[in-house]
Amino acid sequence: MTSRDRTSTYKGTTVTVRWKEIKTTSSSSGVFISSYVLTSMNGTQTEWRQFHTPFHTYDTAAAYALAEAYRFIDLQNRSARSTTP
Repeated sequence: MTSRDRTSTYKGTTVTVRWKEIKTTSSSSGVFISSYVLTSMNGTQTEWRQFHTPFHTYDTAAAYALAEAYRFIDLQNRSARSTTP
């Protein structure tokens, strides 16, 4: 099993996406799963959020995790704005 990381920034939060190739016995090629972790500007880091949905390419797996991370950040920002007086 191999894994790779890709890091980007979205709305002030560092997003690290990781994908792993999982070898299967039914095929000569593997499938890929992904996960992400968020790091705020003050250095606070979330737990890794892992997705067990298999994808045929690492690009698709990474894109899925990145989109989920962006959705989570957007949801947190909306939630913070709605509780601010």
